[in-house]
Order: sequence, then C-alpha cells, then structure tokens
Amino acid sequence: MRLAPFCVATLALAMGACSADDKSSASRQSDLGTGINTVDRQYVKSASETWDAATAVVKGYEFKLESDQHDAMGGELHARRANGEKVVVRVRSLDERNSNVSVRVDPGNRNMAEMIHEKIADKVGLKEAKSAFFGGNSCEGTYPNTLDSCVKAAEEAAKRLKLTVTNREIKDGAAIVDAREANSTPVQFKMKKVDEGTRVTFIAGREKTEATRDLANRMKAEFENCCTAKGN
Repeated sequence: MRLAPFCVATLALAMGACSADDKSSASRQSDLGTGINTVDRQYVKSASETWDAATAVVKGYEFKLESDQHDAMGGELHARRANGEKVVVRVRSLDERNSNVSVRVDPGNRNMAEMIHEKIADKVGLKEAKSAFFGGNSCEGTYPNTLDSCVKAAEEAAKRLKLTVTNREIKDGAAIVDAREANSTPVQFKMKKVDEGTRVTFIAGREKTEATRDLANRMKAEFENCCTAKGN
C-alpha cells in the first residue's frame, strides 16, 4: 500500500519527534543530576578507604546525612548543608588499590565540591608533606623574574594544564605552589630567589616514569609561556 505524500511527511515528523524525545530522556537519565559542576577524581586508595574518608569529611562539616548505601566496591551518600544545598558523593572501585570519587553540591557549588575533595585527599594521606614529592621526575630553569611574578605564572600554568592548586606558600625568598592532576598525581613548582632572578624546579609525581617526566616538562614549558604572556 502506498501512502500519500502528506501522510509520509507527517509520519516522518512524528518519528523524528519521538526520536528526539527518546534521546533527551536518555540524556537526562544518564546525567543523573550531575553535569559540569560535578568534580571527579581518582585516588590511589581502595574504595573502602576513600569511602571512610568521604564519610568522615561529611561528618566533619556537620552536614545532615540523609542516606548512606555502600559495600566493598563503593557506594553513594546524600547529605544536606545547613543552607539547604544537597551534597552527593559517589565512590566507585577501579581496582584493589584505586578508586574514583564523584562529588556534587547542588545547585552547582563547584567550589564546595573541590573543598570536599581536598578534605578527602587529606584524610587518605594524599596531601603529603613537601618532602613526599621528591622521587618523581623534575627539571628546572632560572628566570630573570621576581619571585611574586613566578608564583603567579606557576598558578596560571597549573590552570592551563588543568591541575588543581592545593597549596601556596611564600616565605624568606622562597615559594612553593602545590597542585594535583585529576588522578591525584601530585606536582610542585618550587621557587627560590637567586642572583640571576628566580630558580624554579618543576616536580611531578612520586616515581620516575615516562608520564611524570613528560608532565614535568609540560609544567616547565607552560610556566615559560605564562611568563612570556604576562611580560614578566
């Protein structure tokens, strides 16, 4: 049976509308209310360790715990801040020694989500003392720039490399900017005043690997780009 052109066109439009609705619905379901303000990080710790840390952080902030479902492979907790913002933390095991943690603070408080992650990292021992950074790959350079301008360039370089800055210290002619990759690999920009200007050491990771060597070199290159861009 042949359909009239009008019927064919109507049927095509209807099918297109259904397809669009189905796609939109699938997107909403897969999003699970997360979106761009959700902060994900990988930790070199088991799911049970990061779960215990996340729970301790929520209690430490005195959030009201609304639900807590977990097992050895991870879980999900829901809590509420005093101002009404909802906090959702999801922990997922990647293997015996690694896990992924997702944090969202509705209605999109990304800064608070980052703060929660920093507390979790602190709890599981990833916010190490400065000496713990040594052992990874490093490179250095000396620049005719002030210490303050080098600190700013380091922070901008970290931002461009999508590193999360976790600490900044300036004291007695020296400075440190600590940061971390999304997978929790620590990095450090270590700066010191010298006669020629400022000597900067770029340190990446806890072990000497090809990946940390590449990261240290990228830190140095991006730092130099930031110094040039700012005309420091």
